[in-house]
Amino acid sequence: MRRAIYITVLFGVTVTACGSNSDPSPHKASQDAGIDTTDLDVQSDDAFEASDDSSPDVPADVVEDVVQQDVIQDAADPRFEPIVDSLEKERMKFGAPGVALAIVEGGKLSFSTGLGSKGENNNDPVHDTTLFRIASITKPLTATAVLQLVERGDIDLEQPITTYLPTLDFAKDPSWASSIRIKHLLTHESAIVDALEIDSTRSDDHLKEVMLGPYAENGYLMAPPGRMYNYSNPGYMFAGLVAETVGGDYYRLRMHDEVLLPQGMDRTYFLPSEVLADGDYALGKTVHWTTGQPLTVEPDTYDNAWGRPAGYAWSSVLDLAKFIQFLRDGNDGVLAHSLREEMMKPQVSTKEFLDRLAYGYGLMVQQGAFLGSFYDIKIVQHAGALPGFAADMYWVPDCDLGFITLANTDGAYFISTFVLALQTLCSLPAPTTPPDITVNPSTFTQFEGVFHDPFNVGTMVVTKDGNDLNIELPTLDDLDIPYEHRLTPTLPNNFLFYVQGIPLPLTFLFDDQGQVEYLRTRPFVGKKAEQDGGTPPPPPPIHKLSRNGLLQRFHYSNIERSSVIFRR
Repeated sequence: MRRAIYITVLFGVTVTACGSNSDPSPHKASQDAGIDTTDLDVQSDDAFEASDDSSPDVPADVVEDVVQQDVIQDAADPRFEPIVDSLEKERMKFGAPGVALAIVEGGKLSFSTGLGSKGENNNDPVHDTTLFRIASITKPLTATAVLQLVERGDIDLEQPITTYLPTLDFAKDPSWASSIRIKHLLTHESAIVDALEIDSTRSDDHLKEVMLGPYAENGYLMAPPGRMYNYSNPGYMFAGLVAETVGGDYYRLRMHDEVLLPQGMDRTYFLPSEVLADGDYALGKTVHWTTGQPLTVEPDTYDNAWGRPAGYAWSSVLDLAKFIQFLRDGNDGVLAHSLREEMMKPQVSTKEFLDRLAYGYGLMVQQGAFLGSFYDIKIVQHAGALPGFAADMYWVPDCDLGFITLANTDGAYFISTFVLALQTLCSLPAPTTPPDITVNPSTFTQFEGVFHDPFNVGTMVVTKDGNDLNIELPTLDDLDIPYEHRLTPTLPNNFLFYVQGIPLPLTFLFDDQGQVEYLRTRPFVGKKAEQDGGTPPPPPPIHKLSRNGLLQRFHYSNIERSSVIFRR
């Protein structure tokens, strides 16, 4: 019997987006993913004037109103004692210096706290007000900004991205840009290859300069847009650029004025200077993404202006609780009810948990959870990860519960504490018959064949041996990158592929006739070759990568996800 289900929630990473060096430790982080920095040709910070490091003014009446908001933090309430105990136990397990927690019940903040310290060598305690990087939890905020312009009639989700970015031109294929719809950017269906520099240029101008310049020159599509879900940080970077271009303001300023302030999220920032001036912030515990040396992350240790729409915001659990309240109750001053509901509806199935895990507009949408028995409840969430930080935000409409954790080390996702909150704070419906998640090795024959990725890893050969499914990647063999040939089954059509000990979720996708068509991972996608017996072997990858470049993709794709494990 399967002991647990894990459901990949990307990070969404989380941008949640960082990986590791050759060491598979969860505290390792990689510098780049997707496209090598040398390919992107992004200049160093010194090559640009950091002329946009200024903070917008916050109206005094808004600040006063937010400060006076009631915050219920009754530590004597016995309902929260086991949750705090579990939170501390998990914090110690993860080696996180600190963690902040907020719980929303019935649309109101019912409990919030901080445990531990703001840094590994810092004795200042974490409070519920303490700022952390929220990484890919920035994505639902970016989606909100785009949907505001949809509501105003300035953006049509079904229009190609070139309607709003007419100069966008992918150098590898001029037809690509016009095939990507705005909707694809928000649902991770754009097929745009993932790429991110953890630390890069910091001027607001560089969102446009990088995405229409170096990225368009070197980026590529992994499949036809709209064919599949595959998490892509650049998709959200382009979404942020569309909002910036159509809205007429820099992305960061538009977010502040149109998305954050109207919700009272006056302590959600994008600039390191804003965080430093605030003063109440956590220091990340990680290792450097290139050297592997232990690193304490200050607010200005890294930043990336063109990565901001995918995940560079700082916030507190109290500010994110306000976003949960927005998802629950709405705010006509922010977004129309119908579009807010669309954010939380399944727009595309991830195919990772039957058809029960989907992505909406900036949010993961899960239907059903194993909590001893199976409960057919809806869970809306997003996770985030950047070096030194891990973030989780959940909204469970069926029992009116919001749950947020922010921690200052890598991989600190407080799944057990969230499950305990569901079991003790929720009025759960009656259990239902669970879905059949049996993995039957007799079905593995349908996955056999040759798959080809023309831009990255080249040829992949999948074969069945008894009850095992195996994979061969000649490109990895040639580069002396160790990997496990046996794919580890997890759920129907889903496996883990281990590269240097790093588990990459791998999914087989079917065409309309029920035949396997694609092999999908986040860093690479392979299309199955025609089985006519006379097809010549596919050519080697067009886009050649160094050994380090390929390793960075694998590590990066693994770190930016939180696994929701519901015990059976």
